[in-house]
Amino acid sequence: MCTVKNLADGSKQIYSCKPEEAVVCVYAQSKGDFNTWNYDSKYSNLVEESELCYLCGDFCVYKEKL
Repeated sequence: MCTVKNLADGSKQIYSCKPEEAVVCVYAQSKGDFNTWNYDSKYSNLVEESELCYLCGDFCVYKEKL
């Protein structure tokens, strides 16, 4: 489980997938795209990775702790 935060308005959404997948899902769904089978090919190139989190558009999620 991971929590994706919208940096524009502070809202949060919980997802039960890997953090990198979750940030793509919430970004795509914010754009009205619910065709989940296309997310990787359409949006994975938009994900930015920092030392602590993944970012996509206005959304961020902390990486999993090892």
